[in-house]
Amino acid sequence: MNKYITNHYREGQKRPKLCTEQFVLWEPDEKWNYAHHAQIIWFKGLYYVMFSSGRCNEDDTGQRVMYTVSEDYESWSQPEVLVDSMPGTYADAVLIPGCWHTDGNTLVAYYLSFEYTEDWLADGNRKPGSKGRMNWRKYQITSADGRHWSEPAESGNAGGNHTPYRLQSGRLLCPGGTEHGITDDPAGIDGWRTVRCCEEGYPGNQNAEDGEGTTAAGIVNDHTVYLCEASCIQQEDGTIRMLMRSGTPYLWASTSTDDGETWTLPEPTRFTDNRTKFAFGRLPGGKYYYVGTPDPFPPRTRHVLALSLSGNGTDYNQHFILDDRQYKGRYTGLDKNGIYGYPSVLVREGYMHIVFSICKETIVAMRFPCETL
Repeated sequence: MNKYITNHYREGQKRPKLCTEQFVLWEPDEKWNYAHHAQIIWFKGLYYVMFSSGRCNEDDTGQRVMYTVSEDYESWSQPEVLVDSMPGTYADAVLIPGCWHTDGNTLVAYYLSFEYTEDWLADGNRKPGSKGRMNWRKYQITSADGRHWSEPAESGNAGGNHTPYRLQSGRLLCPGGTEHGITDDPAGIDGWRTVRCCEEGYPGNQNAEDGEGTTAAGIVNDHTVYLCEASCIQQEDGTIRMLMRSGTPYLWASTSTDDGETWTLPEPTRFTDNRTKFAFGRLPGGKYYYVGTPDPFPPRTRHVLALSLSGNGTDYNQHFILDDRQYKGRYTGLDKNGIYGYPSVLVREGYMHIVFSICKETIVAMRFPCETL
Protein backbone atom coordinates (compact mmCIF):
# COMPACT_ATOMS: atom_id res chain seq x y z
CA MET A 1 0.00 0.00 0.00
CA ASN A 2 1.17 3.53 -0.81
CA LYS A 3 0.67 4.60 2.82
CA TYR A 4 2.87 7.65 2.34
CA ILE A 5 0.37 9.18 -0.13
CA THR A 6 -2.17 10.64 2.26
CA ASN A 7 -4.43 13.60 2.96
CA HIS A 8 -4.70 12.85 6.71
CA TYR A 9 -8.48 12.86 6.44
CA ARG A 10 -10.43 12.84 9.70
CA GLU A 11 -14.21 12.93 9.86
CA GLY A 12 -15.34 16.25 11.28
CA GLN A 13 -11.99 17.97 10.77
CA LYS A 14 -12.17 21.74 10.50
CA ARG A 15 -10.96 23.35 7.28
CA PRO A 16 -10.96 27.09 6.56
CA LYS A 17 -13.27 28.19 3.76
CA LEU A 18 -11.72 30.25 0.98
CA CYS A 19 -13.42 33.33 -0.41
CA THR A 20 -14.00 32.68 -4.11
CA GLU A 21 -15.72 34.31 -7.06
CA GLN A 22 -18.18 32.15 -8.99
CA PHE A 23 -19.83 32.58 -12.38
CA VAL A 24 -22.56 30.44 -13.95
CA LEU A 25 -21.72 29.36 -17.51
CA TRP A 26 -24.69 27.11 -18.22
CA GLU A 27 -28.06 26.52 -16.58
CA PRO A 28 -30.44 23.64 -17.33
CA ASP A 29 -33.77 24.01 -19.10
CA GLU A 30 -36.62 21.69 -20.00
CA LYS A 31 -34.96 20.52 -23.22
CA TRP A 32 -31.31 20.22 -22.14
CA ASN A 33 -30.94 19.61 -18.41
CA TYR A 34 -27.86 17.41 -18.11
CA ALA A 35 -24.41 19.11 -18.14
CA HIS A 36 -21.10 17.71 -16.91
CA HIS A 37 -17.41 16.98 -17.79
CA ALA A 38 -16.28 20.65 -17.82
CA GLN A 39 -12.71 21.36 -19.05
CA ILE A 40 -10.83 24.69 -19.08
CA ILE A 41 -7.84 26.16 -20.95
CA TRP A 42 -6.36 29.55 -21.92
CA PHE A 43 -5.67 30.19 -25.61
CA LYS A 44 -4.74 33.40 -27.44
CA GLY A 45 -6.29 35.82 -24.99
CA LEU A 46 -9.40 33.85 -24.04
CA TYR A 47 -10.53 31.28 -21.52
CA TYR A 48 -12.22 28.27 -23.12
CA VAL A 49 -14.54 25.87 -21.32
CA MET A 50 -16.13 22.84 -22.94
CA PHE A 51 -18.67 20.50 -21.35
CA SER A 52 -21.11 17.74 -22.19
CA SER A 53 -24.78 18.58 -22.73
CA GLY A 54 -27.58 16.01 -22.69
CA ARG A 55 -31.32 16.14 -22.72
CA CYS A 56 -31.94 14.45 -19.39
CA ASN A 57 -29.83 11.40 -18.46
CA GLU A 58 -26.09 11.06 -18.07
CA ASP A 59 -24.37 9.72 -21.21
CA ASP A 60 -27.62 9.17 -23.07
CA THR A 61 -28.15 9.16 -26.82
CA GLY A 62 -27.73 12.52 -28.50
CA GLN A 63 -25.33 13.92 -25.91
CA ARG A 64 -23.14 16.65 -27.44
CA VAL A 65 -20.12 18.84 -26.62
CA MET A 66 -20.63 22.56 -25.97
CA TYR A 67 -18.15 25.38 -25.39
CA THR A 68 -18.06 28.96 -24.16
CA VAL A 69 -15.30 31.62 -24.03
CA SER A 70 -14.39 34.63 -21.92
CA GLU A 71 -11.77 37.34 -21.99
CA ASP A 72 -12.05 38.33 -18.34
CA TYR A 73 -13.47 35.18 -16.69
CA GLU A 74 -16.55 37.15 -15.65
CA SER A 75 -18.54 37.60 -18.86
CA TRP A 76 -18.96 34.41 -20.88
CA SER A 77 -20.25 33.92 -24.39
CA GLN A 78 -23.50 32.13 -25.08
CA PRO A 79 -22.52 28.44 -25.16
CA GLU A 80 -22.34 26.97 -28.66
CA VAL A 81 -22.16 23.43 -30.01
CA LEU A 82 -18.52 22.44 -30.45
CA VAL A 83 -19.28 18.92 -31.68
CA ASP A 84 -22.85 17.81 -32.28
CA SER A 85 -23.99 14.25 -31.80
CA MET A 86 -24.46 12.15 -34.89
CA PRO A 87 -26.61 9.19 -35.94
CA GLY A 88 -25.39 5.80 -34.79
CA THR A 89 -26.32 2.24 -35.63
CA TYR A 90 -29.49 2.07 -33.53
CA ALA A 91 -29.77 5.61 -32.09
CA ASP A 92 -27.77 8.82 -31.91
CA ALA A 93 -24.23 8.47 -30.58
CA VAL A 94 -23.06 9.75 -27.19
CA LEU A 95 -20.26 12.36 -27.07
CA ILE A 96 -18.12 13.11 -24.01
CA PRO A 97 -15.48 15.87 -23.80
CA GLY A 98 -11.97 14.64 -23.15
CA CYS A 99 -9.67 17.61 -22.61
CA TRP A 100 -8.00 20.62 -24.22
CA HIS A 101 -4.37 21.11 -25.22
CA THR A 102 -2.42 23.93 -26.82
CA ASP A 103 1.18 24.62 -27.76
CA GLY A 104 0.29 28.31 -28.04
CA ASN A 105 -0.36 28.15 -31.78
CA THR A 106 -3.02 25.47 -32.15
CA LEU A 107 -5.91 24.56 -29.86
CA VAL A 108 -6.81 20.87 -29.71
CA ALA A 109 -10.08 19.49 -28.33
CA TYR A 110 -10.16 15.77 -27.63
CA TYR A 111 -13.45 13.91 -27.19
CA LEU A 112 -14.86 10.40 -27.38
CA SER A 113 -18.01 8.84 -28.74
CA PHE A 114 -19.84 5.57 -28.25
CA GLU A 115 -23.21 3.96 -28.98
CA TYR A 116 -25.57 1.52 -27.30
CA THR A 117 -26.53 -1.92 -28.51
CA GLU A 118 -30.11 -2.33 -29.62
CA ASP A 119 -31.10 -4.36 -26.57
CA TRP A 120 -29.89 -1.58 -24.24
CA LEU A 121 -32.21 1.04 -25.71
CA ALA A 122 -35.82 1.84 -24.87
CA ASP A 123 -37.66 4.37 -27.04
CA GLY A 124 -34.32 5.61 -28.33
CA ASN A 125 -32.80 6.22 -24.89
CA ARG A 126 -30.38 4.25 -22.74
CA LYS A 127 -31.54 1.86 -20.06
CA PRO A 128 -30.18 2.10 -16.49
CA GLY A 129 -26.76 0.57 -15.88
CA SER A 130 -23.52 0.40 -17.81
CA LYS A 131 -24.14 -2.46 -20.18
CA GLY A 132 -24.55 -2.30 -23.93
CA ARG A 133 -21.91 0.30 -24.81
CA MET A 134 -20.17 -0.26 -28.12
CA ASN A 135 -18.22 1.37 -30.96
CA TRP A 136 -15.94 3.45 -28.76
CA ARG A 137 -13.97 6.05 -30.74
CA LYS A 138 -11.60 8.86 -29.74
CA TYR A 139 -11.38 12.02 -31.83
CA GLN A 140 -9.66 15.39 -31.96
CA ILE A 141 -10.43 18.68 -33.67
CA THR A 142 -8.03 21.60 -34.02
CA SER A 143 -8.22 25.34 -34.47
CA ALA A 144 -5.74 28.15 -35.08
CA ASP A 145 -8.09 30.88 -33.84
CA GLY A 146 -10.54 29.15 -31.49
CA ARG A 147 -13.48 29.80 -33.81
CA HIS A 148 -12.89 27.83 -36.97
CA TRP A 149 -12.42 24.11 -36.43
CA SER A 150 -11.04 21.24 -38.46
CA GLU A 151 -13.06 18.20 -39.36
CA PRO A 152 -12.91 15.49 -36.67
CA ALA A 153 -9.98 13.10 -36.95
CA GLU A 154 -9.50 9.91 -34.97
CA SER A 155 -7.04 10.48 -32.13
CA GLY A 156 -4.34 8.15 -30.88
CA ASN A 157 -4.53 9.77 -27.43
CA ALA A 158 -5.61 7.00 -25.05
CA GLY A 159 -5.92 9.53 -22.22
CA GLY A 160 -8.16 12.54 -22.32
CA ASN A 161 -9.11 12.76 -18.66
CA HIS A 162 -7.21 16.02 -18.05
CA THR A 163 -5.17 18.44 -20.15
CA PRO A 164 -1.88 16.70 -21.04
CA TYR A 165 0.78 17.15 -18.36
CA ARG A 166 4.09 18.45 -19.67
CA LEU A 167 6.86 16.38 -18.10
CA GLN A 168 10.33 17.68 -17.27
CA SER A 169 11.61 16.16 -20.53
CA GLY A 170 9.00 18.08 -22.56
CA ARG A 171 6.99 14.92 -23.25
CA LEU A 172 3.20 15.16 -22.93
CA LEU A 173 1.46 12.69 -20.63
CA CYS A 174 -2.33 12.58 -20.86
CA PRO A 175 -3.98 10.69 -17.99
CA GLY A 176 -6.76 8.25 -18.79
CA GLY A 177 -8.05 5.39 -16.67
CA THR A 178 -5.51 2.59 -16.50
CA GLU A 179 -4.34 3.54 -20.00
CA HIS A 180 -2.61 6.84 -20.65
CA GLY A 181 -1.32 8.65 -23.71
CA ILE A 182 2.25 9.88 -24.23
CA THR A 183 3.69 11.86 -27.15
CA ASP A 184 6.79 13.90 -27.90
CA ASP A 185 4.83 16.12 -30.29
CA PRO A 186 4.47 19.52 -28.53
CA ALA A 187 1.26 20.18 -30.46
CA GLY A 188 -0.34 17.04 -29.02
CA ILE A 189 -1.67 16.01 -32.43
CA ASP A 190 0.59 13.22 -33.64
CA GLY A 191 2.80 10.50 -32.23
CA TRP A 192 0.55 9.33 -29.41
CA ARG A 193 1.42 5.99 -27.83
CA THR A 194 -0.55 4.07 -25.22
CA VAL A 195 1.04 3.09 -21.89
CA ARG A 196 -0.65 0.95 -19.25
CA CYS A 197 -0.42 0.46 -15.50
CA CYS A 198 -2.54 -2.74 -15.62
CA GLU A 199 -2.41 -5.72 -17.90
CA GLU A 200 -3.91 -5.14 -21.32
CA GLY A 201 -7.57 -6.02 -21.26
CA TYR A 202 -8.27 -4.78 -17.74
CA PRO A 203 -10.91 -4.83 -16.33
CA GLY A 204 -12.10 -7.92 -18.20
CA ASN A 205 -15.03 -8.50 -15.86
CA GLN A 206 -18.09 -7.45 -17.78
CA ASN A 207 -20.55 -8.61 -15.11
CA ALA A 208 -19.31 -6.32 -12.32
CA GLU A 209 -20.19 -2.65 -11.89
CA ASP A 210 -18.80 0.07 -9.67
CA GLY A 211 -22.16 0.71 -8.01
CA GLU A 212 -22.85 3.82 -10.02
CA GLY A 213 -23.89 2.08 -13.19
CA THR A 214 -20.75 2.87 -15.11
CA THR A 215 -17.99 0.35 -15.66
CA ALA A 216 -16.86 -3.17 -14.84
CA ALA A 217 -14.25 -3.85 -12.17
CA GLY A 218 -11.14 -5.97 -12.45
CA ILE A 219 -8.59 -7.68 -10.23
CA VAL A 220 -5.48 -5.66 -9.30
CA ASN A 221 -3.12 -6.73 -6.52
CA ASP A 222 -5.67 -9.32 -5.39
CA HIS A 223 -8.37 -6.65 -5.09
CA THR A 224 -11.48 -6.44 -7.22
CA VAL A 225 -11.38 -2.74 -7.95
CA TYR A 226 -12.64 -0.25 -10.52
CA LEU A 227 -9.85 2.14 -11.62
CA CYS A 228 -10.48 5.16 -13.83
CA GLU A 229 -10.29 8.96 -14.20
CA ALA A 230 -6.65 9.50 -13.28
CA SER A 231 -4.66 12.67 -12.61
CA CYS A 232 -0.91 13.01 -12.14
CA ILE A 233 2.00 15.05 -10.83
CA GLN A 234 5.77 14.82 -11.37
CA GLN A 235 8.11 15.26 -8.42
CA GLU A 236 11.49 17.00 -8.46
CA ASP A 237 13.40 13.73 -8.88
CA GLY A 238 11.38 12.91 -12.01
CA THR A 239 9.06 10.39 -10.35
CA ILE A 240 5.53 10.54 -11.79
CA ARG A 241 2.61 9.76 -9.49
CA MET A 242 -0.61 8.73 -11.21
CA LEU A 243 -3.61 8.85 -8.87
CA MET A 244 -6.82 7.03 -9.85
CA ARG A 245 -10.44 6.92 -8.80
CA SER A 246 -11.07 3.42 -7.48
CA GLY A 247 -14.72 3.02 -6.55
CA THR A 248 -13.51 2.69 -2.93
CA PRO A 249 -13.08 5.38 -0.22
CA TYR A 250 -9.42 5.81 -1.27
CA LEU A 251 -7.48 6.78 -4.36
CA TRP A 252 -5.11 4.25 -5.87
CA ALA A 253 -1.68 5.13 -7.24
CA SER A 254 0.78 3.97 -9.88
CA THR A 255 4.35 5.24 -10.34
CA SER A 256 6.69 5.76 -13.28
CA THR A 257 10.40 6.60 -13.07
CA ASP A 258 11.19 6.38 -16.80
CA ASP A 259 9.31 9.34 -18.28
CA GLY A 260 5.97 7.54 -18.39
CA GLU A 261 7.12 4.51 -20.39
CA THR A 262 6.39 1.89 -17.73
CA TRP A 263 4.23 1.92 -14.60
CA THR A 264 3.99 0.02 -11.35
CA LEU A 265 0.88 -1.99 -10.64
CA PRO A 266 -1.62 0.33 -8.88
CA GLU A 267 -1.94 0.12 -5.10
CA PRO A 268 -4.29 1.79 -2.61
CA THR A 269 -3.24 5.00 -0.88
CA ARG A 270 -4.46 6.75 2.27
CA PHE A 271 -5.85 9.65 0.26
CA THR A 272 -9.63 9.66 0.69
CA ASP A 273 -12.11 10.14 -2.12
CA ASN A 274 -15.88 10.27 -2.68
CA ARG A 275 -15.72 7.97 -5.74
CA THR A 276 -15.35 10.70 -8.32
CA LYS A 277 -13.01 12.61 -10.61
CA PHE A 278 -10.42 15.03 -9.16
CA ALA A 279 -7.46 17.14 -10.30
CA PHE A 280 -3.83 17.21 -9.17
CA GLY A 281 -1.24 19.77 -10.25
CA ARG A 282 1.45 22.17 -9.14
CA LEU A 283 1.44 25.82 -8.17
CA PRO A 284 4.10 28.24 -9.49
CA GLY A 285 5.61 28.47 -5.99
CA GLY A 286 6.31 24.74 -6.01
CA LYS A 287 3.53 23.28 -3.88
CA TYR A 288 1.38 20.48 -5.23
CA TYR A 289 -2.40 20.76 -5.15
CA TYR A 290 -5.45 18.52 -5.19
CA VAL A 291 -8.96 19.73 -6.02
CA GLY A 292 -11.84 17.34 -5.50
CA THR A 293 -14.38 15.93 -3.07
CA PRO A 294 -12.33 14.00 -0.49
CA ASP A 295 -15.03 13.48 2.18
CA PRO A 296 -15.62 9.74 1.55
CA PHE A 297 -19.06 9.29 3.07
CA PRO A 298 -21.86 9.12 2.11
CA PRO A 299 -20.35 7.78 -1.12
CA ARG A 300 -21.00 9.59 -4.40
CA THR A 301 -22.73 12.54 -2.72
CA ARG A 302 -19.74 14.77 -3.61
CA HIS A 303 -21.00 17.31 -1.12
CA VAL A 304 -17.82 19.27 -0.26
CA LEU A 305 -15.45 20.72 -2.87
CA ALA A 306 -12.02 20.99 -1.28
CA LEU A 307 -8.43 22.03 -1.98
CA SER A 308 -5.42 20.29 -0.41
CA LEU A 309 -1.74 21.27 -0.62
CA SER A 310 1.52 19.36 -0.26
CA GLY A 311 5.17 20.31 -0.20
CA ASN A 312 6.44 17.01 -1.58
CA GLY A 313 3.58 15.66 -3.71
CA THR A 314 2.66 12.80 -1.38
CA ASP A 315 1.85 14.31 2.03
CA TYR A 316 -1.15 16.65 1.66
CA ASN A 317 -1.49 18.39 5.02
CA GLN A 318 -3.08 21.78 4.24
CA HIS A 319 -6.80 21.77 3.54
CA PHE A 320 -9.37 24.35 2.48
CA ILE A 321 -13.07 24.29 1.63
CA LEU A 322 -13.85 25.80 -1.75
CA ASP A 323 -17.62 25.34 -1.47
CA ASP A 324 -19.94 23.29 0.70
CA ARG A 325 -23.37 24.69 -0.08
CA GLN A 326 -25.90 21.91 -0.46
CA TYR A 327 -27.73 22.10 -3.78
CA LYS A 328 -30.54 19.97 -5.12
CA GLY A 329 -31.01 19.11 -8.77
CA ARG A 330 -33.89 20.68 -10.63
CA TYR A 331 -34.51 17.79 -13.01
CA THR A 332 -34.46 14.04 -12.53
CA GLY A 333 -32.37 11.77 -14.72
CA LEU A 334 -30.29 8.61 -14.74
CA ASP A 335 -27.05 8.80 -12.71
CA LYS A 336 -27.44 12.49 -11.84
CA ASN A 337 -25.90 11.95 -8.41
CA GLY A 338 -23.57 14.20 -6.46
CA ILE A 339 -23.31 17.97 -6.03
CA TYR A 340 -19.80 19.10 -7.04
CA GLY A 341 -18.72 17.25 -10.15
CA TYR A 342 -15.47 16.68 -12.04
CA PRO A 343 -13.32 19.80 -11.41
CA SER A 344 -10.88 21.02 -14.06
CA VAL A 345 -8.14 23.42 -12.93
CA LEU A 346 -6.10 26.15 -14.63
CA VAL A 347 -3.51 28.16 -12.68
CA ARG A 348 -2.75 31.42 -14.46
CA GLU A 349 -1.50 34.91 -13.52
CA GLY A 350 -1.71 34.34 -9.79
CA TYR A 351 -5.20 32.81 -9.79
CA MET A 352 -6.52 29.30 -9.52
CA HIS A 353 -9.40 28.85 -11.97
CA ILE A 354 -11.71 25.87 -11.48
CA VAL A 355 -14.70 24.77 -13.54
CA PHE A 356 -17.11 22.06 -12.41
CA SER A 357 -20.72 20.93 -12.58
CA ILE A 358 -23.37 21.25 -9.89
CA CYS A 359 -25.81 18.33 -9.68
CA LYS A 360 -24.75 17.47 -13.27
CA GLU A 361 -26.98 20.28 -14.50
CA THR A 362 -25.20 23.61 -14.03
CA ILE A 363 -21.66 24.53 -15.17
CA VAL A 364 -19.83 26.93 -12.85
CA ALA A 365 -16.50 28.76 -13.07
CA MET A 366 -14.70 29.63 -9.81
CA ARG A 367 -11.52 31.57 -9.13
CA PHE A 368 -9.47 32.94 -6.24
CA PRO A 369 -5.97 34.47 -5.85
CA CYS A 370 -3.30 31.93 -4.98
CA GLU A 371 -1.74 34.39 -2.54
CA THR A 372 -4.65 33.73 -0.15
CA LEU A 373 -3.41 30.18 0.43
